[in-house]
Amino acid sequence: MADRGSGLSGPRGPVVVVVGADTWAGAELAAGLDGLGVTVGSLDVAALDGRHEFTAALGAVAQRLGRPDGVVVASVGTPPTPSGAVAELEPDAWTARVELPLHRTLICFHGTLGILRAEGGSMVLLVPTLSLVGAAGFGPWAAVTEGQRALAKATARAWGCHAISVNCVAVPAVLLAPSTGGDRGGFSLHRPGQPPPSFGPPQMRVEVSGVVRSLLSPAWRPVTGATVAVDGGVWMTP
Repeated sequence: MADRGSGLSGPRGPVVVVVGADTWAGAELAAGLDGLGVTVGSLDVAALDGRHEFTAALGAVAQRLGRPDGVVVASVGTPPTPSGAVAELEPDAWTARVELPLHRTLICFHGTLGILRAEGGSMVLLVPTLSLVGAAGFGPWAAVTEGQRALAKATARAWGCHAISVNCVAVPAVLLAPSTGGDRGGFSLHRPGQPPPSFGPPQMRVEVSGVVRSLLSPAWRPVTGATVAVDGGVWMTP
């Protein structure tokens, strides 16, 4: 995936690495950040196949664009595949849908600390609001998301001494799986009975990228360990 913004003239904006830029959500987020003056380095999900591979990929971005100011995780390769009852999952399926994505997340955290710890910065993870309120048939996806949020809170506390903030941005699940049209094999990505949004549904390139851009700013560094819901006011999570 090509980097964005590296050829712009004038003062350098922040350098941000978008992980999972080969997904629709990652590409849209990268485009939105680019429009906000961010220099974007794009990494595909495949960069998370190993710790050394990811570290090398981050180092390559730093050589091309300069030291990253932040890392945004748009995807670790966890499509919202419905599974039915968790108890009915075969061990191999559980490994592929939960353990592998969480292992990739750990690789991402490890590499991010290595690239940011010297001068500080920010890490942001995109997660679906679906996992915050529950939805039938998506237990594995919710398990991955809650694992990521737990890791974000734990690392936010530990990394404060390195001036690194870690936050999650929760968006409507359909933004992370737009090809489903809100439905995945008979399993709806919209929880039954959910309230209407106070505002219109957010767009990845506009509202979501704007919030992520704010969280990447040094002025927002004291906001850490939080999950910020960007869903137009549907769930209004505390």
